[in-house]
Amino acid sequence: MSNDTHSFIRRVALGACAASLVALVVPSATAQAATERQAVTLAKPGSGATVLTITLPATRAGAAPQTIDCTVTPSTPFRYYGGPYGGGEEGLASVSCTAPVYKIQLGVALYYNGSQVTYNSTTVYNALSSSADTEYPLKQGTYQTGAQATITTVYGGASVTSPVYGSATVNLP
Repeated sequence: MSNDTHSFIRRVALGACAASLVALVVPSATAQAATERQAVTLAKPGSGATVLTITLPATRAGAAPQTIDCTVTPSTPFRYYGGPYGGGEEGLASVSCTAPVYKIQLGVALYYNGSQVTYNSTTVYNALSSSADTEYPLKQGTYQTGAQATITTVYGGASVTSPVYGSATVNLP
């Protein structure tokens, strides 16, 4: 099986899981007319705005609480060549934590002229970092990447979800 076919199959399989996270990013159908495309305002990163700080309580008497910082970074979309569409636009996102956490769920969406057109997500366990990418056939217009991370620090613990951070925009002819 080729890498392109494997990548396509993986994206299809993740589609069902991604549907629940897409609801966090896309306005509901009842909130907009079926033919109307609503622009999405993403939280813009800047001067540390992408850092998600989690404080864990001390596990032993007299010990200090542990603070874990997880940095969510959406990359500026870029043009790629080859792959499933024979070339197109790609958005990448990454998250990096200062200490290992139980689970990192990372979603990445690509926006075309202000509307979400594609989405992908990954989940990793017992990790410091994760990354995800998504691709879309190239069309003339403005592109932006959005990223959101959900961090679970310990098994059975509560999770913390970041805002949806947006990258810089890029205009393609």
